[in-house]
Amino acid sequence: MLFTPIYIAMTFIKTWRIRSFRARLLEFLSGNTSVAFCKVPENAAETPTLSSKLCTNPKNAYLCDLLDYTNASRICSMKPTQRIDVSDWVSCAGGLPLGFSDMSPVTDVDIEVLFECEMDPHEESSYYDIITLESMGQPIAWKAGSHLAIVLKTNMEHLSLVGFNFVGGEFIIDHKLPVVRIQTVQLSGEPNKATDLSMRGLRSDIQHGLKLPTQQFQWPIHASLLRKLSKVVDIKSDRNITVMNGGSEQVDTIGRKNVTLTDVSTITTKSLSADDDSPETEPKTLENTDKEDNLDASLVVENVTVEIQHNITPKKSSLKLDLKKGTSHMSTSLLNISSQIKSVTTHKRIVSTTGPKKTQESTSQVKDTQKCTQVTPKSHKSSRPLVNTKSPNVLIYSDSVVARDNLEASLKKVLDCDRYTVYSVTREALCGGAWRGRAALVAVAGCSGRAAPLLLAHLLDGGKLLALCSDLLHTVLPHYKTAEIRENEVVQFSYDKWHAVKMKHHIFCYQASPAKKQFSTESDRQPSKYTGHPGHELDVQILASEETWRTPSLLQATDLTNHGVAIFSQIHLESDPTDYLGEEGIRSNEARLEILHKILGDVLGLHVKDPKELVQIEYSRGFFLGDHVHKLSLVEGWCPLKEGKRSQKIGALTLQWCMRNEHPADQPSETFLPVHLYECPENFSTVEYYDNLTSTCLGRVLVYADVLTSTQHIIEGTLAHGVGAVARRQIAGRGRGQNHWISPNGQAIMSLQIWQKMSPTIPLIQHATALAVVRAIRSDPQYEHFDFRIKWPNDIYYGRNMKIGGIITTANCIGDDVIINIGTGVNISNSVPTICVNDIISEYNTRERTSLAPLSIEKFLARYCSQLERIIDYLNSDGGVDAFLEQYYQYWLHDGEEIRVQTKGEGSPVSGTISGLDEFGWLIVRTGDGDVRVQPDGNTFDIMSGLIAPKL
Repeated sequence: MLFTPIYIAMTFIKTWRIRSFRARLLEFLSGNTSVAFCKVPENAAETPTLSSKLCTNPKNAYLCDLLDYTNASRICSMKPTQRIDVSDWVSCAGGLPLGFSDMSPVTDVDIEVLFECEMDPHEESSYYDIITLESMGQPIAWKAGSHLAIVLKTNMEHLSLVGFNFVGGEFIIDHKLPVVRIQTVQLSGEPNKATDLSMRGLRSDIQHGLKLPTQQFQWPIHASLLRKLSKVVDIKSDRNITVMNGGSEQVDTIGRKNVTLTDVSTITTKSLSADDDSPETEPKTLENTDKEDNLDASLVVENVTVEIQHNITPKKSSLKLDLKKGTSHMSTSLLNISSQIKSVTTHKRIVSTTGPKKTQESTSQVKDTQKCTQVTPKSHKSSRPLVNTKSPNVLIYSDSVVARDNLEASLKKVLDCDRYTVYSVTREALCGGAWRGRAALVAVAGCSGRAAPLLLAHLLDGGKLLALCSDLLHTVLPHYKTAEIRENEVVQFSYDKWHAVKMKHHIFCYQASPAKKQFSTESDRQPSKYTGHPGHELDVQILASEETWRTPSLLQATDLTNHGVAIFSQIHLESDPTDYLGEEGIRSNEARLEILHKILGDVLGLHVKDPKELVQIEYSRGFFLGDHVHKLSLVEGWCPLKEGKRSQKIGALTLQWCMRNEHPADQPSETFLPVHLYECPENFSTVEYYDNLTSTCLGRVLVYADVLTSTQHIIEGTLAHGVGAVARRQIAGRGRGQNHWISPNGQAIMSLQIWQKMSPTIPLIQHATALAVVRAIRSDPQYEHFDFRIKWPNDIYYGRNMKIGGIITTANCIGDDVIINIGTGVNISNSVPTICVNDIISEYNTRERTSLAPLSIEKFLARYCSQLERIIDYLNSDGGVDAFLEQYYQYWLHDGEEIRVQTKGEGSPVSGTISGLDEFGWLIVRTGDGDVRVQPDGNTFDIMSGLIAPKL
């Protein structure tokens, strides 16, 4: 009888301790905070880090408080909240990784927790001591390496119980795995469901093993499979295999494989030549096919560097066929006016004076060419200036992932997003130098490494640099040495109207003399000139100083020769002060963004947002345009009527098809689009569009919205042949190779879904699309003389220097059917970020005293759909490929260009000449050793500046 009151008392004490523990945890988790429970092994080589290395911001973490600390464990809180991006993790769907049901007993989950376990089971543990993972919450994603990491969602009650038991001794979960860390985190991204063909077999093996009886289950084999699947997902997440313009190779829930058009050509080759059609057989690659069959003894190059020489006289145009009417004549008065289009931005025009001077003869030839009204049909292949002042690219590099992400987020808050795209580049890409002449700004945080000489050259050629806490200072201004050493100390500094701003100062402080170790006079803090770079003089000014020792914090260096400007900051302008100062840093963060606004706008001359601009995005409702009977038939086939509404899920986007007088279930947003079938939009003329549309299927029915995320999102589902989507503005447009695509008002934005049977001509669809874009403009007699051209593989140019459009093409294979999704963006009436068709027409009218009408977006899109359908039909006819290529070459930019091909891993480059495209749309380069073929999706192309570089 005595044991009962003792048991009751012990239970009460334990409950009270858990409640007390929970109260402390609630205090720890208040605000921008994470809590970590860590095991400290005896005789460990090193103490566990404060935050898990799997987080994206562990270096920013600093200790706030300790709840418990022993020789075996510790519980602490840290700021800021630690984050994990699970995009390269594996989904826990289907019982992975340890075997559990998809239904968790834990409800009302609102806390995200990371579990890190040892991969070696604790064999001495009893199965009665094991705590199952699903009893603690809902597993979300996992990753296997030296340890097994699992993230799950739980609630405060279960977290308190878990933490209490963790501190009390060994904490063992399924399969006797000891837990060494439990940490609250904040998740972003979506885990990989491992449904790709390359992952499906591994996932099935893992699931099969988990169903085995305990006596047959072998943990070492299971752990090996977990590591292997995790590695495949990790590699897939870092690869840019895709499509003409980026994306990942994946398999969706209906077993449909997303492939590149190059992949399609590979599969086509196999289906036409191989006897074994088993789906389990690995497709023969085009490269292997060439090697085995010795086709033309040609070489397939996936990663090459190509340097193009521009001194080749364009070939005379041969007789060209008109795909529309078979016309064989070509205008002899093609006018190339690209060199006479004036800049439409407010940037200062930068012209390098360090290049070779033209001879008197060449100068006179240029003047004569400008006066002449008849020039060569092809665009002049003149070399372009190194610094392109109309470039929309802002490049970011950092050796720290956290600094890179912070800098990217900060620049996007300040820069005009309708003019610039912000890219994070790898170290290899930065050192490769292909970006030179194509960047409005290069921003570097931290160590610049081997890229420092290229960044210096960029500055001296007239470029803009922003260096934050970077050693690049010592390359640009070698005489500015370290005055004293401090490590990320919070200081107060002043700049312009901002005073006593609290922020972190970097370890290096500037010193204006190579000899002095401290600033002895005020003149030491006011450097004026640096002449150490031959031919260049740098004007140096101190913009801001920290207030204690008056050591410089912001430095400006201006090249007086070519007017390049560099800003060096020893203040961590990329980092939000609230991450390390809490609420005290709110004012400093406001000042930080205002300082960045002034530096980028007033000092570096970039276009920045109005500080008063509202950042709220207002998405708009959609409209389904086209024949009414056809529209109703499609909608009824896509989604049945449920509870009086028709809703369709396409990826992350939900479409509600609204009938007459039907009210949407929600407001338009990033994930919800109401589409009205009985109304017409105000900002898109359906009359003008359909009056100019002559196609049978392509573009006959459209989903239109003024503002949405991307038209590509509309056609990601399996819709129907010819269905299209049009937007007045895109918020998240996507370009080739995961590039961003700026989509301001005035751009013609359309996505089309095209259904084709598997055939050898499928890989040429992307090239047919580029031809359709050009012909949509130049097929009109009043615009036929304008020099709109195709840059292989998917860009539209005016002349050789100005890009006005681009194409993204992806393909999905279902048996012998290929569903091709094509996204197109062409600058019609938007003068930013580069130039547009109507600016070119207006400039021509002013110069030639003509009155050509501007081109409307509706008319262009209608003609584009009509041309594309006509070209595809012709392409699939007998002899259509040869006729198509003849037409394509009439408008492309690369006839007879001399290039140098650098195969990855080889020594010296091989000289060659571009001779055309093969039957799969690959670039053929003729060399002394035979033909080299370059695929469109395995390389980074910068042909216009003389370079094809390996994709990095």
